Amino acid sequence: MNTKNVYIGIFAIAIIICVLSPFLASGDPDGLEASAEHLNPDALEAQQVISPIMPDYTLEDMEDNPLVGVGCLIIGAIISVALAYGVFYIVSNKN
Repeated sequence: MNTKNVYIGIFAIAIIICVLSPFLASGDPDGLEASAEHLNPDALEAQQVISPIMPDYTLEDMEDNPLVGVGCLIIGAIISVALAYGVFYIVSNKN
């Protein structure tokens, strides 16, 4: 099997996950934010030091549109793959 086909398959799976996750994700997850609220209810109201580009995988004034979430997830996946490829390219060329 060609490694190019493996990369295409992995990227296709990532895109499928990006498309489906906004529709399958819970509206009230019990993750990091819930843990922070349990420890300190005022923790999430603190002033942010850095303003996120895509907070909660949405864009400003478009929080209720799941297609915006899909787009943000796809952009995030592409950026992650590009960064990983760049790091692996630099590391592999040093040898």
